[in-house]
Amino acid sequence: MTVFQNVRKGLIPARLTVDEVYALTESGVLGEGDDFELIDGEIVPMAAAKASWHELMKSKLTRALVLATTADVRLFVEASITLSPNTLVEPDLVLATGSMSRELRGPDLLLAIEVADTSLGYDIRVKAPLYARFGVRDYWVVDAVRQTIRVHRDPQDGVYRDVEEYERQDEITALLLPDVTIRLDRLD
Repeated sequence: MTVFQNVRKGLIPARLTVDEVYALTESGVLGEGDDFELIDGEIVPMAAAKASWHELMKSKLTRALVLATTADVRLFVEASITLSPNTLVEPDLVLATGSMSRELRGPDLLLAIEVADTSLGYDIRVKAPLYARFGVRDYWVVDAVRQTIRVHRDPQDGVYRDVEEYERQDEITALLLPDVTIRLDRLD
């Protein structure tokens, strides 16, 4: 039974805290196959099957980020990041200096990246204000289909004050990691 079926049947509360999610996971009530995020205490489903454009782009970005970062920077892939006691998200890629993703908070993230094909609107309309609200200083939404990157920076009062869109041939440098530069048309 999925997490959503359990919620509908009243076996899991409709609103949870991050600690409750971890407890339900450790007890086996929530499983690895339950793809969701917790946004302000509400369980939000994520696409279980990701399109090939999404996976291909994520793979290329992962390789580029591994090659561009130093040993003190960690790359987390689809790691659970706690933004608040009742908000738990799983960005596609995160660069941070911490050793455990469970301990990371918004300001700890050096770069958060969402790769979008079908989730583009959600990643821009829902995730961007959420990341801004919790102090993520550099948030990129990579459109895997159109081959563009929308870069969000300077979070203030739940809004990014600097948002720019780059084409595939443009070079983008991570705000807090000057050695991390990406050009979509040069990814292997």
